[in-house]
Amino acid sequence: MDWVTSLRLSELRRSLRVRIIAVLTAVLTTGAIVLGFAAWHSSSLAARQAYDRLLSGGAVQIAENIYVQGGVVTVDPPVSAIATLAAYDLVFYKVVDPRGVVVAGYDDLVSDADPVEIRAGVVLEDGVYQGEPVRIASLARQLELPGTNSWTTIVVAQTTEARRALARDLTLKAVGVIAVMSVLALLATAYAVTLALKPLMRIEREIASRRPDDLRPIAAEPPVEIRNLVQAIDGFMQRLSERMAIMQRFIADAAHQIRTPLAALDAQVEILIGTPASRRKAETVKRIHERTAELGRLTGQLLDHAMVIHRKDAAATAAVDLNQLAKSVLAKAVPLSLPREVDIAFVPAEPPPILNGDAVSLREALGNLIDNALRHGAHSRLVVTVGDVGGGAWIEVADDGDGFSAPVTELLRPFAKGVNSSGSGLGLSIAMEVAQAHKGSLTVSRDDGMTRIRLELASS
Repeated sequence: MDWVTSLRLSELRRSLRVRIIAVLTAVLTTGAIVLGFAAWHSSSLAARQAYDRLLSGGAVQIAENIYVQGGVVTVDPPVSAIATLAAYDLVFYKVVDPRGVVVAGYDDLVSDADPVEIRAGVVLEDGVYQGEPVRIASLARQLELPGTNSWTTIVVAQTTEARRALARDLTLKAVGVIAVMSVLALLATAYAVTLALKPLMRIEREIASRRPDDLRPIAAEPPVEIRNLVQAIDGFMQRLSERMAIMQRFIADAAHQIRTPLAALDAQVEILIGTPASRRKAETVKRIHERTAELGRLTGQLLDHAMVIHRKDAAATAAVDLNQLAKSVLAKAVPLSLPREVDIAFVPAEPPPILNGDAVSLREALGNLIDNALRHGAHSRLVVTVGDVGGGAWIEVADDGDGFSAPVTELLRPFAKGVNSSGSGLGLSIAMEVAQAHKGSLTVSRDDGMTRIRLELASS
């Protein structure tokens, strides 16, 4: 068996239509076999009852034609009754008078019926006569004869071929009806399954005919049974569309933002190449270093932003101690040396707030807020505070800088920068993405000469 055949067999095993039809075929086959046995049993019983009535009636008619003449038991066999029985099978009978003498019929025809029971009515039994299976009817009739024993015994036997033939005929007819009904039921089911799967085929064709970027909801009307499935697919495509839009916008913005420092770096390198060794060359090298650092920082923040977007729905959450997280981020985010003297403080919450979240994303968000405050805000003071409120917690970064030179709503957009800012414009955007991923928000305020950026997080 080649791999193509194996693949087709595997697809058939996974086919919903094939599974339904296979299960129904097994059920119908089992039911047909059971019904066939039931039909055979019922047919055999019906044939036996029908022929037993004829046999009993024949025995009664023979008994009614027995009389006493001259003190001797005499029988006048009813020709019609015997002819009726003989029309279907071989018939044998005998009549035994009260003395035990066979006055008519076959001497060797024997019945095992109880003499007491046959006096009450016809007794039927199975037997063998002349090597043939027979059905035997025994009956006793009391005659007016002198003496204590005045009972005459009548025994009638009939071969069973006719009743077997009748049972066979009835069984075959019943099995034929069962087979036809089973085939019709199977065909109807196959048609019904095909008809029921047509909406799925329409949905399949609609999705297959779409362009890769067409993530609109499915237009085909689904059956009630798969409506939730289609709604789940629509919801998934909507989330995928939103994620793709974010990533496309991010890639476009990133490409635009990276071109600027690269162009500036290229220009500085060209100046450096054409400049002789002098003070100007040292200044050019310094600018190249600054541009390289700027480009490295931008690349790092671009990667951080992409990571935050990816982890927004994919990362598993775990219990996070915000005091410990803020303390460790602050220790790593503050460089060993700063161009100016800055007083840095950390104010933890008591008791420490614990909530479910993505520790990696939270570190990136807080690290960017602290870095922004040190680079573009704080003159001499920076304070990181952790707080706990009902239903959530917050981390605040405050500095004594001059505040923002552009509206906060503008600065929260990716790559948006203040008028005099030389940053990448991604720090606040990263923090906003992380806040939204934790069902929280990012708020900016200014009071007591301090600019405060608060990362609010929900307890979920």
